[in-house]
Amino acid sequence: MGGPPSRPLVLAAAAALAGALAGCMLVPPKQPAVPTAPAVEVVAPEPPPPPPPPPPRVSDSERLLYYYEYVLALTPEQVARESERTQRFFGQHRSEFALLQLVLLKCLPAAPPKDRAQALETLARYLKETRDRPSELRPFALMLNNLLLEQQRQDAELQTQAQKLKEEARRNDELKQKLDALVETERKMLERNQETRNQ
Repeated sequence: MGGPPSRPLVLAAAAALAGALAGCMLVPPKQPAVPTAPAVEVVAPEPPPPPPPPPPRVSDSERLLYYYEYVLALTPEQVARESERTQRFFGQHRSEFALLQLVLLKCLPAAPPKDRAQALETLARYLKETRDRPSELRPFALMLNNLLLEQQRQDAELQTQAQKLKEEARRNDELKQKLDALVETERKMLERNQETRNQ
């Protein structure tokens, strides 16, 4: 009764103790809770705006209009120098643009009538040469030619009216001279008659 425990019982107790110790060793110590950072919403950057469109191309016709505005502000001496410079450039390059620049210089308000006549002759040749070939400046030249022809027609009408007025003024002067002569003759006749009655 008081002897040592049997071998199977000892083995069972040892296994139970080993299991308990193993369980204690497998449980990790409790770590303090680490606070987590709040979730941050990641916003993708907006794509860069598209590049601006290239500036529109300025046509040669528009450049000629700007050129005319430029030469309108020049003094007569500056216009003469500009004409010489443009004439030299045209002589070297024979460009249509320079040719129409010369035409515009001959169309300035202060230009003499012979310059406008030369401009019309130049335009007539140019329009004839470009009739059967493409030319960007042909519509501009055609418009300028029509404007000059209309101006020439109006100038001719004004000259005709001025000539008529001049002829009418001349006839009026002749009639006035004749009337003055008649009045003077009548006055002298009256004076002679008065002298005859007084004798």
